[in-house]
Amino acid sequence: MSRYFVRTPRVFQKVFNKVTWRIEHSKAVYLTFDDGPNPAVTIPLLELLKKHNARATFFLLGNNAQKYPELVKRILEGNHSVGFHCNEHTNSRKLKLVELLKNFKLPNSIPSTLLYRPPYGKLRVWQYNYLKNKFPLIGWTIMPGDFDSKKTFEAQLNNLKLAKCGDIVVLHELPQTIALLEAYFEQSSAISFEKL
Repeated sequence: MSRYFVRTPRVFQKVFNKVTWRIEHSKAVYLTFDDGPNPAVTIPLLELLKKHNARATFFLLGNNAQKYPELVKRILEGNHSVGFHCNEHTNSRKLKLVELLKNFKLPNSIPSTLLYRPPYGKLRVWQYNYLKNKFPLIGWTIMPGDFDSKKTFEAQLNNLKLAKCGDIVVLHELPQTIALLEAYFEQSSAISFEKL
């Protein structure tokens, strides 16, 4: 397990200033979900969001979107937005330009979108410089660690509760995320949740 920041340090936000890390002056929290669609998770996740009148943004893997185009359609019909998370979940820092462009080619199953989040949130400086003027790059301010098996449920929930208005929260399409989000919604009734 690699180390990660629960709250993205401001220095990263200043250095990579073409990345949207948060939505200033907003009265909402922005939930985002990476790595889908996945029928076992996407469907109950959409039902949970609907139950709590929450909107979110799904950063989809192209290969998964091609397998499950009906889920992409269902996400959009639920008044959520989609972004692109590459075709395969490969660390972009390890890719040369030709490989990056191949992994970045938007499949037909994903509607034309301008939002992009690299897998692991990682780019080399030349990749950042190449992409920053082509697409809005989306980062996050809060990473609760829903993917981290070494973190207890309570620790993940406490990290999620750090989200303030304007923050972008990165979660993943994993079965455990549904229970985490349900517990969060129960304790966050005064907060509104919007899509990017």
